[in-house]
Amino acid sequence: MIFLAIPLFVAFLAPSLAQEPSPREIDGLTAVPINIHSVNAKVVFDLDTNKAKATADMVFEMTGDGGMPVFDLRQKIDTITLDGESIAVETCAPHDFGRLSGTMLILERELEPGKIYTLHFDYQLRQPVSPQSNPIGWGDGKLNWDFFFSDLNQGRYMEMWFPSNLLYDMFKFDLDVAIKGTEVKHLLVSNGVTTEVGPLHWKVSFPDHFTAFSHMLVIIPAKDVKIGGGTFKLNGETKEIRVTVRNDAGASVETVLKQVESDMEEFSKTMGAWQHTGPIEIVIWPGSRSMEYDGATTTAMGALRHELFHSWFGRGAKPQSQNDGWWDEAWTVYFSDGGRTPASRTKTEGKPFELSSGDEWNRTTPSTSYRAGSFFFSRVAGTIGEEELIKHMASFYEKHALKTVSTAELERHLVEESGNEDLHQLFHRYVYGKEGKYGAEK
Repeated sequence: MIFLAIPLFVAFLAPSLAQEPSPREIDGLTAVPINIHSVNAKVVFDLDTNKAKATADMVFEMTGDGGMPVFDLRQKIDTITLDGESIAVETCAPHDFGRLSGTMLILERELEPGKIYTLHFDYQLRQPVSPQSNPIGWGDGKLNWDFFFSDLNQGRYMEMWFPSNLLYDMFKFDLDVAIKGTEVKHLLVSNGVTTEVGPLHWKVSFPDHFTAFSHMLVIIPAKDVKIGGGTFKLNGETKEIRVTVRNDAGASVETVLKQVESDMEEFSKTMGAWQHTGPIEIVIWPGSRSMEYDGATTTAMGALRHELFHSWFGRGAKPQSQNDGWWDEAWTVYFSDGGRTPASRTKTEGKPFELSSGDEWNRTTPSTSYRAGSFFFSRVAGTIGEEELIKHMASFYEKHALKTVSTAELERHLVEESGNEDLHQLFHRYVYGKEGKYGAEK
């Protein structure tokens, strides 16, 4: 994600070696991570009443030794059933996991490990109870709805609208969405496989390698946008680009198509082949808000290149947790935005700063990821050479495309590929924020 004014330094976070966080005692309850197998949801927007009714089924499995499942949904739940049994809503309440995490839901039921369970939820879809979320855009016979994800605030991924998990988890998501109470034509734009089953009625299927930050979906009145598309050859394969430009964005479909084709050719030559399936979905709107998704983006024109590169780093090779979210922003600023620091500055030892925290449940990517993170990669380039760094980051992408990967794995990869043990010290001081020499504490 990028805002056109890149923030100044702020302190951030460090990596978890396990794929999922450890169980945690919260308010006398043992919160245990789950593995979601699938989420199946339905939403009906009623423009006569400006209300939206939602239902969702979450199929999941307990990890470890079992316990009380933890997940998130930032909506006021009306009813819940567990495997068809009605349970009190009060027994599935938000609990505070700390400053970096915010709240998550704990179901106060001891569940056995290795078993498959289904939680069913009924609720009215409203503005999510998430920091800086947007309300649903109700209008006179019109609807504007955007998933509007953000990695700079906790609780701002899929959990805003539907039950979801932390970033370690991949699961299939199917959505049935309909609008009633209007004859106005609307468009649904998504990076899922979309089927129009009737007027103002769609089914969207997202693949099982998506995580909570992967899904893009925008509903907008058709008259408010210009649409277009095209195909071009990339690495010998035909790729389809679909472009939706809001009328007030000040850009043409042709300009967007030309830039996407140019940037994708450059990135594929330097970083590796585009791994996403389906069309490349681009939505252009005004302002400074932009966000990356798997093979797609909703973006201001000035951030298009940045967000497109995230389909290689961030939504191609994916951070395993938000302790790892720093490196995709850092590398995107360094490589696609040209955010290099002069070599003379990288030779001087600066103060330690933390980009990856030790809190396994952290859910905030720090704003320091942009500048401080790109400065870190400038230090790496100053140590092993920029050509070597680019080559090793390309092999990192090739190895981890469409998979989740941790900061520790990035460190190990760069050290092993370069053969330069000095990189441990750079991670020690400028990623984990540690004073002194790497290994001295051992």
